Amino acid sequence: MAARLQENMTALEESVAAQERFMGSFAHEMKTPMTSIIGYADLLRSQALEAADSQEAANYIFTEARRLERLSLWLLQLYLTKHEKPEMERVEVGDLAQRLVQRLRPIYKKEGIRLECKTKPGQWLLNRELMESVLINLMDNARKAMEHGGSIAVFVDFPEDSCRIRVVDNGRGMPPEAMEHLTDAFYRVDKSRSRAQGGVGLGLSLCKEILQWHMGELCFESAPGRGTCVSVILGGSHT
Repeated sequence: MAARLQENMTALEESVAAQERFMGSFAHEMKTPMTSIIGYADLLRSQALEAADSQEAANYIFTEARRLERLSLWLLQLYLTKHEKPEMERVEVGDLAQRLVQRLRPIYKKEGIRLECKTKPGQWLLNRELMESVLINLMDNARKAMEHGGSIAVFVDFPEDSCRIRVVDNGRGMPPEAMEHLTDAFYRVDKSRSRAQGGVGLGLSLCKEILQWHMGELCFESAPGRGTCVSVILGGSHT
């Protein structure tokens, strides 16, 4: 009886810990698109924009809020049905990346960061909202690696029957000992800087989980003072 009681207590503790990790991940995912929405709203209220620019900002706020709504529903569904695979559709990956960069470019420009995107044509089976969440997380991490502006480039290609999306920055980079821990929940390379910027170390952990549903993985290349390249490698199928 004592052994069963201990097993029940252990299971309960694991369940509580899992719920806490999910709520932390959920809050992190809500924060990232909200940052973009607030950025565009600030443009509307603080600057006298041309009519076309105002319309573009309003459209971004609307579309990003709708994406946020869909993303929240997906994350809740995936949490409640842990073993169900998210719905996939054939997506032109380069177009997804180009549109995302186009939406975020004005916000990053305010911080002195130049966004570029170079893609090759090709489709892959994806969940659009979840993959956008992965890329936004990677770009946001790259943004936080900048001291006084810089550049971030997104590349899409299809080497050896795979889909590869790379986010490359010229920020501060990371030491070798940090590389193996990057996707650990709550891990932060620079704790004081991440705390000041609002990071809690859950973004890459959730990205890793999302990519597992896509039969994909994250790969990292970095060196202090030389920037970072994060690669999303997708297996599965493009048909």
